Amino acid sequence: MQKISIPILILILGFHVMFDCTAQQQESIVLQAMKDELQRNIDRLSLEDMSTPFFISYQVKDTRSISIQSTAGAITHFDSSHSRRQNVRVLVGDYTQTQEHFVGSDLAFSMDASSQLLSLEDDYDAIRRELWLSTDRAYKKATETLEKKRAALRQQQMPEEYKDVADFSAAETIEHIEPVKHVTCDIPAWKKRVRELSAILKEYPQLYTSTLTFSFDQSTVYFVNSEGTVTVTPRMSTRILATAATQAEDGEPLMDFILYEVLTPADLPDMEQLAASIHHMAKTLTEKRSAVPMDESYTGPVLFEDQAVPELFTRLYLGSEGLIASRMPIMEGPLAMIGAQLGKRNLGDKIGKRILPNEISIASTPFVHEFQGTELTGTFSVDAEGVQPAEKLLLIDKGNAAALLSDRVPTPHSQASTGHRCLGLGSFDGDGICPGVLDITVSDGPNAYEMKQQLLDLAAEEGLEFAYIVRRIRPDAVTGPSVSDDLSTTISMFGMSAGGGATPLGDPVRIYRVNVADGTETPVRSAEVLKPGASALRKLTASIDREAWNCTMEGDSPIPGFGAFISIGRSVSGASGGIPVSIIAPKAIIISDMEVRKEKRAITPKPPIVESPLYK
Repeated sequence: MQKISIPILILILGFHVMFDCTAQQQESIVLQAMKDELQRNIDRLSLEDMSTPFFISYQVKDTRSISIQSTAGAITHFDSSHSRRQNVRVLVGDYTQTQEHFVGSDLAFSMDASSQLLSLEDDYDAIRRELWLSTDRAYKKATETLEKKRAALRQQQMPEEYKDVADFSAAETIEHIEPVKHVTCDIPAWKKRVRELSAILKEYPQLYTSTLTFSFDQSTVYFVNSEGTVTVTPRMSTRILATAATQAEDGEPLMDFILYEVLTPADLPDMEQLAASIHHMAKTLTEKRSAVPMDESYTGPVLFEDQAVPELFTRLYLGSEGLIASRMPIMEGPLAMIGAQLGKRNLGDKIGKRILPNEISIASTPFVHEFQGTELTGTFSVDAEGVQPAEKLLLIDKGNAAALLSDRVPTPHSQASTGHRCLGLGSFDGDGICPGVLDITVSDGPNAYEMKQQLLDLAAEEGLEFAYIVRRIRPDAVTGPSVSDDLSTTISMFGMSAGGGATPLGDPVRIYRVNVADGTETPVRSAEVLKPGASALRKLTASIDREAWNCTMEGDSPIPGFGAFISIGRSVSGASGGIPVSIIAPKAIIISDMEVRKEKRAITPKPPIVESPLYK
C-alpha cells in the first residue's frame, strides 16, 4: 500500500474541505438572491387598478451536462455545458381564479416567456437583476391574460365539472435543503468507450445508420415561493443509448435500440456487457430484414416480456388518459367551440371502479431508492413545486382505480397536489406530473417462465395456429426508424386518432409469431399492436416475479395552459434530458384479447441503390 506523509495528507484533506465549503458558499449566493428578490417583489409589485400578485415562485436549475455521440467509431458530437435557467411564476387574482389555464383566440401565447437563462456567475446583484426583469415581464403578462380570461368567461358557459374547481390549490410551507452533490466524469475515457462501442456496428454493413450516445446530466434545483417554501434538491441521470436503422428488401424502415438509464456513469454496465448488448441488437435487427411481414389481422392473446412490460404500463397509465390529473384550458373565441372535442379523459371517472384484476395494485413510492440491487433514478423527496409526496400513494388498489397523480392545479378529480410535479433534467428539462417510482405489485400469479406455455394454451383454446410475443416497444424519447440522419421533431396535438381499441399501442420493435403446436418463434415486421380495451385489461394475467426499469418521460408542453394535452416529442436520437421515472413491473404480462394488424404506413422509401461501403 502506498504511504502518504502526514503533511501532504493534511494538505489534500484541507483542499477537499475548502472546495466543498466554497461550493456551498457560492450556491448559497443563488438561494439568497432568490429569497431577497422574491421578498422585494412581494412587498412592491403592483399596477394601479390591476390585480396584485397573490403568489410568486422562483425556480433556478443549475445544470451541468455532458453528451458524447459517435457513429461507426467516429465522434460526431460532443458537448460539455453548464447552464442556469430561471422559471418565474406570478399568479394574479386569487386561488379561485388565476390567469392560468387560458388560451386566447389569436394563439398569441409565449413559449414559457418567464423561463429564461440566468447568469452563470455567482454574482448576487446580477442574479437579482435578472429575476427582477423576469418577474416584471411575468406580472405584466399575467394581468393582461387575466382580463382576457375574464372576458372570455363572460361569453361562455363553464363546463359543469369545472364550476366548483379552483385554479390553484394551497400547499403546506416547507424548508427542505438537501446536500449538493457533484459527480465528476472522466470525459477522455468516455470518449474512448463511446468510439469503441459505436465501432462494433461497423461489423454489420446491412445496418444503414447507427448512433451511440452517452449523456450525463446533474442539476441542483433551487426553489422559493411567496408562501415561505424553500427547497434545494440535487438530481442526476446517466444514459447510454444505441440505435440502428436499416430497410427490408421491400423498403420497410426498421430500427432497434438498447437503452441504459442509471444515476451516475459508475453505475453503467461494464464494457463487456455493453458490447454484448450492442452485438445482440445488431444481429437481431439484421435478421429482421428478412423477417415475415404481417399479412393479416390477428385477434387473440399477446404476451409482453422484457422492456415491453414497463413501456406497456407507461403508455396505458402515465399519460393524460391514465393516472395523470389534467384539465382543459379556457379557450377564447372560435377555439371554445372545439375545446370539448380536444379534451382527453383520464381515469378520474373510474375511481372506485375495477380497471385491472383484483390481484394487481399500483402505487407511487417516490422514496424507494433501490429494488433487488437496481438503483432507481426516479426517487425524489420533494417535487418541483416544493410539495412533499406521501411515501406511498395508492393509484390502483386491488384492481380498483383509487387516485390520480397531481400538482397544484386542481381538476375535477384532484383538489390538492399529491406532490408529483417532478423535475426534468438535461436539454429537455420541462417539469411534469410523474410517479417518480411506479410500483406494480401482484398478489397472486404464475412465474414469468410459465407465461409462454400459458400463452400457447390460451391460443389453442381459441383454435389459433399461432400467437404473438412483444419484447420491445420503442419509447417516445427514442427516434423512430429512419435511414437518414436528419433531425426530425414530431408534434402530436391532443393525440388525435381513431380512438379506443383502434389506437396503436406503439412501435413494436421486437415482435414474434409463436407456433402454437411447437412453441417456435419467428420474428415479424410490419406489425402494429393496438391498445387493449377496458374489458381485456380487467382480465390480464401478470407474473408474480418483478424487476425494476429506469426510463425517462417528457415533461408538459411549454405552452401555458395546455399541460399534458399537447405533447411536443423529441425525436432526436440520444438527446439527453427528461423526467427520470422508475417502474417496478411484472416480468411478463398476458392480455388475452388484443388485435395485431399490418402496419399502416403513408410512405415506404426505396432502399439505397448502391450497397454500403462497409461491405467487404
